Amino acid sequence: MMTVDLTKKRYSVLKRNFLNVLSILAVVVACAACSSATTTSPTPSTVLETVQPTEPTLLASVSPTPANGTAACESYFGFCVSANVSGDVTTTVNTGAGSSYGNNCLDWAAAGDTRILELPIVLSAGENKLTVALTRIGAYTGPGTYTLAASTTSGNPDSFPAIEVAGRTFSNGEGSTAVVTIAADGSGSIRAAGLVELASILVAKPDPNARIDFTMQWTCQNEQ
Repeated sequence: MMTVDLTKKRYSVLKRNFLNVLSILAVVVACAACSSATTTSPTPSTVLETVQPTEPTLLASVSPTPANGTAACESYFGFCVSANVSGDVTTTVNTGAGSSYGNNCLDWAAAGDTRILELPIVLSAGENKLTVALTRIGAYTGPGTYTLAASTTSGNPDSFPAIEVAGRTFSNGEGSTAVVTIAADGSGSIRAAGLVELASILVAKPDPNARIDFTMQWTCQNEQ
């Protein structure tokens, strides 16, 4: 019981700082997109639009469960997440994530009128401090597979994941791709390839040739 109480206290502390971290990532992605007009380096081709979550999503490290490939996590988290980064930076994390939705798994994934669907967020997890934010499906209509597009002629554009890992930031750029699959029970996955490095607080001059691939899968559980 004491371990659970301490975990919840750490969760509350992280929660107070989450919006600041998310805001910094949003500014980094937006600034990098703006700078593309004056440089030939591969930078994002469009400014990623974001919807701030009404309730921040925070994490706690947990032990992996190889049976289904997704980490187990405490019952007060809405998503149990496993994420992997490969390429110029590598890391693998298993963690729990809260939900900005409520969290009823069937309602979160349910078919219906077109809406924005925010994907699970990872915050400063693992040895390389992996943060994954801002990812969304701009025109979600129900369970299925969606290829993300950062620009659209109508409706809301999708948002590629903004990834901070080992002090470096990566997101959508020339040649980047991302595919999201959502199941009816709220589980899902995202596979992104060719994400490019962006200028950030710690990296003023990003490597124009740096690339990472990113995969994340999750199960959904109704928060207790």
